[in-house]
Amino acid sequence: MKAIWAIASVMMRELVRKKDFYILLIFLLALLGFLSSQSFFNVEGISRYIKDFGYSLVTLFSFIIAVTFTAKQMPGELESKTIYPLLAKPVSRHTIILGKFLGGVVISSISFVLFYGIFCIFQWIGGTGNSFMLLGQGFLFGILFLCLVCAIAMFLSNIMTLGANITLSVLLYIMISGFADSVRDSVLFSKGITSVLGGIFYYLIPHFEFYDLRIRITHSWDPLPGWIVVAVALYTCIYCFVLIYFAGLIFRRKRL
Repeated sequence: MKAIWAIASVMMRELVRKKDFYILLIFLLALLGFLSSQSFFNVEGISRYIKDFGYSLVTLFSFIIAVTFTAKQMPGELESKTIYPLLAKPVSRHTIILGKFLGGVVISSISFVLFYGIFCIFQWIGGTGNSFMLLGQGFLFGILFLCLVCAIAMFLSNIMTLGANITLSVLLYIMISGFADSVRDSVLFSKGITSVLGGIFYYLIPHFEFYDLRIRITHSWDPLPGWIVVAVALYTCIYCFVLIYFAGLIFRRKRL
């Protein structure tokens, strides 16, 4: 466990040095500040825009940090040859993968905590905050979402270049978030081998839409039932375990 945390802590220092995080943070503050200023002029429905747009930005910015920081870890180590001193130590390759994954999760989670905190503060200032239970579920689902994103980026980093990894991760996020319902409907109404293959494809793809509470937060709906929260958490844990396990297998068989 110490080895895993040591690898992750090296990645955590990168967040402080990189400008990406600060640019996204300032951008989020500026946009939410502008939208909040409109509420003082009684713009109709502006509070819902703040919730909708703000939550979407928090998710998007955290996703960007999770993908870019995690995807570059293995290619960066291999290109700079810094992976060899690490392999010379009594550390398994699965441990290296797990440490890199944990580092990506911690970095993106720290970013998400700050982004989400700013989002909640602007809600509180505008007097349109949601219940603590719903905001808590939004926070938990955000962390689970980032765990899944980091696991996907870490898996792809063992079989793709940095650019291809980031591109595919972004395309997956856009396509699944936007067209998951269409894929589900086509599977339900198809027949024969198409239905079987479509069903396998549908259940194998990562379902990012499970973590999207934007509409529920925007319209201040009731919190999700507890069993749904538990089911999504279990789904995330299983999916991440499978991806990290196979990422370790691929990395272990690589000739370095």
